[in-house]
Amino acid sequence: MKDILKELAKQPSWLIALLIGAILIAAPCITVDKDHRWVTHSPNTLVLVIAGGVVILVSFLALAINSWSARTASTDGLDLASVVESDGVQSVTVGGCEIRVMEGRIEESVYDSGTAIALPCNEYFDDLCARDSRSSLGAYVSRVFGAQSEKFVLLMKSEAKKKFGKGTERQKTDTEKGESFGEGRCLLLLNPLERLDPIALVSTTTQRAGEGLATQISCVFQGMHKLNECLADARITEVAMPVLGGGHGGIHPALAFMGLLLAVAEAARYGHGAQRLKKVTIVVFKKDRHTAAEVDLLTRRRALALINSHK
Repeated sequence: MKDILKELAKQPSWLIALLIGAILIAAPCITVDKDHRWVTHSPNTLVLVIAGGVVILVSFLALAINSWSARTASTDGLDLASVVESDGVQSVTVGGCEIRVMEGRIEESVYDSGTAIALPCNEYFDDLCARDSRSSLGAYVSRVFGAQSEKFVLLMKSEAKKKFGKGTERQKTDTEKGESFGEGRCLLLLNPLERLDPIALVSTTTQRAGEGLATQISCVFQGMHKLNECLADARITEVAMPVLGGGHGGIHPALAFMGLLLAVAEAARYGHGAQRLKKVTIVVFKKDRHTAAEVDLLTRRRALALINSHK
């Protein structure tokens, strides 16, 4: 009996309360006759039955509270309950800027009018990414510009030279050279081919002979800083983007997401002069409804809770 009580004491409080409630309800309905047989009957008092019912109700409330706490709080001190979730979008507000995360494809998602679309490209601002349907830029250009995709590529190249001037010749591959304008730079096209929504091209990847395409988190931070500058100059306060640095860049999606989120939070807190971002939407790639997103929901919640904990 002593061992049973010891084991019972180790159980969660809600389970102990549930057992006590069951005993209180059962006690008035059971007696033991002279032959030591248990006999059930109508309760001889309702006081214990009511008390047992109340205790059981309390046990269920305690279970609900424990379950909620386990879902919204974590052992690393992050307040997951601070992350607002609505219609598949997770968000926090940092420095007056709403930072939103959603699943999908950048070219298929819907944004408010006037939202700039930030897309990753390589240091050459050339057609390699724009023609690659597997890249965010390529998929977006193909979907939005369609038959005008080649015109967009020419526009991108010409505007890069206008803004950045003469680039530096780099050996892209063993057989090809290109004019690099540098990583971590941003080219903002306000009305590309008479489209209303601005497009910002951020050079987050490098391409060198023997190395292929590569990205560093530092390029994402630098690119986000330049993006913020361009948006401030154009008085644009809302921007949407895929996870910069992932994909062809080679950084693990979760690490790329975390790096981008930190860069966004930094831009939201400090802004650029008096200009402040009001809404940033990050679209985590999800091929279709049958496949999982590249960054899982719990990781997204934790990352948002982290940037929200240092206000």
